[in-house]
Amino acid sequence: MSTTTAAAQLAEFHRCTTAEQYLDLLGVAYDPRVVAVNRLHILRLFGDELGRLHDAGDGEQADPAELLRVYHDGLERCYQAFLNATALDHRVFKVLKDRAPEAAGFVPSSDITVQRPGDARPAPTAQPEEDQ
Repeated sequence: MSTTTAAAQLAEFHRCTTAEQYLDLLGVAYDPRVVAVNRLHILRLFGDELGRLHDAGDGEQADPAELLRVYHDGLERCYQAFLNATALDHRVFKVLKDRAPEAAGFVPSSDITVQRPGDARPAPTAQPEEDQ
């Protein structure tokens, strides 16, 4: 790819607005059904990758052809992440992160009590130890 062609392609990259446009422009093969379900998640991961790339300063002075190759590889990784996993597995958006299951851990069966209707006994509760 010539520098002029790469520069024009990079300019086109900055005009993309949909996941399909990015995938097509960068030459990433994709299943439209996967993209239809995960487009926002793919774009969010890709945006995070671009942010890390530019925070590291790698995107500032790069040759356009090299930059497009790096963008292609990053978008490919983001797309691949959703081939065998779901948005709930990745939790890239705050609303999903907030609903993440607690890592509270294991509850032993001895801690589980059952109180049947009409049972006069209250369920046992933990009593604080008294200071002596």
